[in-house]
Amino acid sequence: MSNFGDEEYDETLRKQTTEESDKESVEEPEVESDPDSFWNRKAVRIPVRAGLGLVVIGTALALYWTRIPPTFDVEVSAKQMAIEKEHRLPDQKLPVGYRTVATMVRLVDQLFTKPGGYQSNGISPMTQIPDNMQNWEYGYVIQLRVLVNALRFDLSRAGVNAQDHPDLREAEARFNFKHDNIVLPSTDSQYKEGLQFLEDYLDKLNSAASPGQYFAPRNDQLIDWLEKQKNMLGSYTTMLQNNIGSVTFDTGVLTSEPIPTDEIVAGDVEQGAVANKEGDDNISGFFERDDVFYQVRGGVYALYHTMLAIRTDCKATINDNNAMGIMNRVLNELENANKPMNSPMVLNGPEFGIIQNHSLVLAAHLAKTHLAIQELQRQLAGGGG
Repeated sequence: MSNFGDEEYDETLRKQTTEESDKESVEEPEVESDPDSFWNRKAVRIPVRAGLGLVVIGTALALYWTRIPPTFDVEVSAKQMAIEKEHRLPDQKLPVGYRTVATMVRLVDQLFTKPGGYQSNGISPMTQIPDNMQNWEYGYVIQLRVLVNALRFDLSRAGVNAQDHPDLREAEARFNFKHDNIVLPSTDSQYKEGLQFLEDYLDKLNSAASPGQYFAPRNDQLIDWLEKQKNMLGSYTTMLQNNIGSVTFDTGVLTSEPIPTDEIVAGDVEQGAVANKEGDDNISGFFERDDVFYQVRGGVYALYHTMLAIRTDCKATINDNNAMGIMNRVLNELENANKPMNSPMVLNGPEFGIIQNHSLVLAAHLAKTHLAIQELQRQLAGGGG
């Protein structure tokens, strides 16, 4: 009897154990990956990973290519250029005007040697989607046209009746070419030809038989050049006035009436150039504010470096008129206008608000630059009113 009871008990225990194990297997099924599922297919997985990788790399390149070049020392740059071109030995002085022309050469060359090269006529999404650099280049090119025009008609002429130099005439024609042309002739090829003419002019200035043959730092020449820059600053502040948004900034109180860009530079200027018309209907849209801001910053960058070179090349004229202090004020405001941006986007906050208003800050620096240039012109003219 006892043996039979034990066998029955063992059989019952085995059945319970088997039932419990069956329940566990039903409640916790083992999950297995399906090799035939859509995302596990190699033909899908590899292209997806490659596409994500390209997006990451493209974004990194776009951010790198939109970085604004840092400011540079025009004196060091001009001396390095003179040594490389074998114009001067390291211990020799540069001729008057060499820094100004060498700075223009460096500015044009920088369009092609900066990260990403010249992007305004590019078709890559990495230059089209983040368009800050394209707008910066546009303002930069407009300012270069004004600078070359001033060099041709003002700073390079030995006298009022002197003829303009053929190299500068050819250079100006090249830089007035459409800034975003892709098809032949491309913008790159035209601007590089203009760069070559500037370099040829620099060679002649270096080997000039007499001082003033290729650069004339006279009072009237400098005043005329400053007048062109004053007009450009009027255009810049008007653009920024339309860009500020809710904050009222009456640039008419601080600056003269801006003139259209096609009256500033010789030749036809592209439609939609730097000068904007005044009026409430011309307020920049939300997606245009950063475009306008970077256009102005590009022009101010080129102006700042050229003004630095002019200060040294025209040092004798400026000192003779006791105007160096005013010139330094001009450069101080332009230097502040060129300070690097710490914000990833152009902000348009309210006056005295928590959020910065970058267009308002830039407009204030340029308005003070405009006033300083007016004072500098009066001082060079003899200190009259």
